[in-house]
Amino acid sequence: MWDVAFVTKGPRGPCTAIRDAWAATLHRVSEERRLHDDVRAAWDELAGFWDQRMQAGATWQRHLIQPSVERLLGLEQGERVLEIACGNGEFARRMSELGGQVLAVDFSEGMLERARAHGGDVEYRYADAMDEEALLALGDPASFDAVVTNMAIMDMESIEPMAAASSRLLKPRGRFVFSTLHPAFNSGDVRPTVELDLEGGITEVYSVKVSSYGRPSTGKGVAIPGQPVEQWYFHRPLWMILKPFFDQGFALDGLEEPLEGSEHGEPGTPDYVYTQLPGVLVARMRQTI
Repeated sequence: MWDVAFVTKGPRGPCTAIRDAWAATLHRVSEERRLHDDVRAAWDELAGFWDQRMQAGATWQRHLIQPSVERLLGLEQGERVLEIACGNGEFARRMSELGGQVLAVDFSEGMLERARAHGGDVEYRYADAMDEEALLALGDPASFDAVVTNMAIMDMESIEPMAAASSRLLKPRGRFVFSTLHPAFNSGDVRPTVELDLEGGITEVYSVKVSSYGRPSTGKGVAIPGQPVEQWYFHRPLWMILKPFFDQGFALDGLEEPLEGSEHGEPGTPDYVYTQLPGVLVARMRQTI
């Protein structure tokens, strides 16, 4: 076999990491590092670029991520939904179209400005996902039917405050739905790979090379080629993503690992790996206490 390794992804893949920037940490991801202002500043600067690319359909959001999130959310007419880390508001507007009463928050004023500019029947507020008290101030206890965070967990230094606040804001049996880069196949130190098998003809074999999966790590990377600055990524193995919610009395009761359709990738490119391996994980947690 010939092993042809790619270290970048195409324009639809959500994470092109700078591999030598990853730094392992021993405990919860990056809580001891004072990166929060840098994380926010990057998203403020990326807001315009990100909004334009999402509006152009140049990300995985509409065709890959959103259908799975909608299925697991199962939004019913009139339900009250809180979206944490709403970005440019694309999914908040979609939930409003589906009949939800949506409160959407973000910690980037640049992103909120873009979200509000699109209009729609959504209430937008500033709130930081790492500030438990600020999240609790968004509503009375047990006042939301659902909480959603869409492709943002990998951008957060800590997810414990969000899990704790969600457990109090949600109604009994309320659900928390999230999507994130797949922690096993598209996060941390991962290299999409194409191998050419020459035995009996040329066959392309797609895989990812994964190392250091089990250790949380922090690094900068590029989500969409051409973006003006890199953003921070916070890799967690799956158990570290789920544990803060288990600790708050949530149970996992829905899971999808959507695959790219072949029409969205070109054979022989890194993008095409994710027609066979999931680049995204979508899950639903439900309160049990």
